[in-house]
Amino acid sequence: MGAQADTIAGASTGLTLSMLVRHRAKREEISSHLERLSPADRLEQVLDVRGGLVGKLYDAVGGGEPLGLTDFVPEGETGTVIFEGRNSLPAFSRFQKRFARVGDVVFGYNHQLVSFATGPGYFLVRPPTPGEAHPDELFFDYTSEPPTSVPSGWPGFKKNSVGLSRAVFMNMKDFCRRVAPGVLVGKAYKLGVAQNAYFTLTKAF
Repeated sequence: MGAQADTIAGASTGLTLSMLVRHRAKREEISSHLERLSPADRLEQVLDVRGGLVGKLYDAVGGGEPLGLTDFVPEGETGTVIFEGRNSLPAFSRFQKRFARVGDVVFGYNHQLVSFATGPGYFLVRPPTPGEAHPDELFFDYTSEPPTSVPSGWPGFKKNSVGLSRAVFMNMKDFCRRVAPGVLVGKAYKLGVAQNAYFTLTKAF
């Protein structure tokens, strides 16, 4: 136990987030490790968490401080805020989620190579809501439309109930957990049923 504890505590050189997740590190250890990294190293290590490890990371960080709208777009920000993403799928796992704010409303879309087929997957960012699958967690709501016209440079709005978007985004809600400042992990649900699909997001500083 001693050698393993030293590794998890960060005593050994070359410690990575993937190693921490494999060794079942606690939420506080994971957050502390990522906060010590440079933005570039933090992004590299989060993106290196792939496949089933993404779900294990989600489980590891449960019970932390809930995310808020300002974790995605600060109040007063008028531009687009980009988060780099990695999902747990075996292929086409890299993407971005891009966010914008209009007043008190934060919304976004998925920017990825297959958007031409699946659509942009627009969503609203919702605060923790009683009655949801995870009532203490912020979530991305794909069942609601943006309240205003989309920002300049964004793809045109397309309903998530149309075309191939139906198979990917229709009836979906992503529940999100804080990992570290600028880093989160999420789990997808459709009609309240877990989809065994996970993703990480890291703010592009």
